[in-house]
Formats: sequence, C-alpha cells, structure tokens
Amino acid sequence: MKRQNAFTLIELLVVIAIIAILMAILMPGLQRAKKQVQGIVCRNNLKQYGVAARMYLDDHEATFPRSFNWLFKNGGTSCEWHDATKDLNVHPELGGSLWPYLKDKDIHMCPTFKVVAMMMGCYRCNGTTIPLVPQYSYEMNSYLHGDAWNSVPSQYNLAIKNMKKEGQVKNPSRVFFFSEENTWRIQGLSGAGINDTNLRSTPNCTTDCFATFHSPPGGDLNQGTANAVFVDMHVDAVSAYPAGNTFILSWPGGPPFPTGF
Repeated sequence: MKRQNAFTLIELLVVIAIIAILMAILMPGLQRAKKQVQGIVCRNNLKQYGVAARMYLDDHEATFPRSFNWLFKNGGTSCEWHDATKDLNVHPELGGSLWPYLKDKDIHMCPTFKVVAMMMGCYRCNGTTIPLVPQYSYEMNSYLHGDAWNSVPSQYNLAIKNMKKEGQVKNPSRVFFFSEENTWRIQGLSGAGINDTNLRSTPNCTTDCFATFHSPPGGDLNQGTANAVFVDMHVDAVSAYPAGNTFILSWPGGPPFPTGF
C-alpha cells in the first residue's frame, strides 16, 4: 500500500515553534513601525491645521481666532472634545470661527492621543461621567488672541490682552499655534489635564502644559514629547521640560518672560 504524505505531530510542533520565534522577532519592529506611522499622521494633521490657520489669518486681516471659540461656538467647555454627541461633522451649527476652514477634513485626531486617552476609560466632566470617545486632540495657544491675559502677573495683563494680530508675535518660529495636551496631571509640571480646546500655560506650571506621550523614554508617558505647529506654520516636537518650557513657547511677547506669582 502506498504511504500517504502528511506532517507528523513533531513536524507540526516544529513549524509552530518557528512561526512563534519569527513573530517574536518581528512584533517589536512592527510595533515601532506602527508608532512611527501614527507620529507621521499626528504631524501631518498639525500641518493641515497650520494651512487652515493661514487661510483664516489671510481672510481676517491677520487677526487670530479667539482661543475660546475657535473650534466650538460655545467655547469648547464641558469636554466636547471627547463627547460623540458634539461631533461637528454631524452638528456643524456648533462649530466655532475656525471650523469652516477645518470641516470635511479627517485631521482632528492624533491616533497616539486616542490610544492614550482611551486608556483613561470614562471621564468625569462638570459632575457627570460620560463615555470617553475622543473627537478632537489639538488645542490653540490661548495667548495668541490675548485670551489668557489674566493668567500672568498683573504688570503684563494689558500688553497680552491687546495681543490680537499675527504681526505682534515677536518670534513666530518660537511661539506655537496648536499643540497637544495630556488627559492627566503630572506632579510638579501641570495642574490640569485637557478639559477644553485651548492651552493656557503659566510661568509657575499650575495649569496646562504640552503632552508627554510621544516617544516616551522607557515607556514612561510622563516623559515624552508633543507635536506643535508654530505661528510661522512649521511643525516640530516640543517638550514640557524643563518645567516652564510650555509657557516660554506660548508667550508671544518674547523675552524677558513673565516670572513669579
């Protein structure tokens, strides 16, 4: 009788072992490649935000949009950034001043941010716990329109309150326009996590700071970087470290920088 060709149990186990070894070798590389792709998407999103901002400035005599209602008409409070019922593609009537330049574009969510945010589970906002479904992940520098004038020592209030125009920014390549923020607080670095759509940093690091979840050394999400598009429209990585660096890259008036509270 002719013998049938078939794998023996040992041969199958050997093949499975080889596949497992190959997967163990390839997976770290695939994970790194995936993170690199996510990083590219995040930076490209901000480049498109820069294009939209450029168009807005050109249409409004180089006047910055108000940081409190550039995305949502009502100011972006109540955690709309992760509320699926406030999706501006579905409810454009809720959109703010910059939304007409951003609508119909799939550029609002950094995939890295979404992964990190979803790790937080439900989010408590204004006393109510709602599902955490990230919709938007970028925030505007609140000093560019002078909206954060009361976040600095009083002697600087008037100067920053009147900061409305692109031409008033002392160093456009060193002042960010849009960037990213964490969903959590970091001891000694930030007194707040993302709860709206504007980023207001202070010299004493009691409020907002740049995100720290990109390329975190050793996987420590408190030690990484953020991406930002600057007023001159270039995109770069930014760091919340040393403490106070977020404020320095927020301040449109240039040095000397406000200090002390």
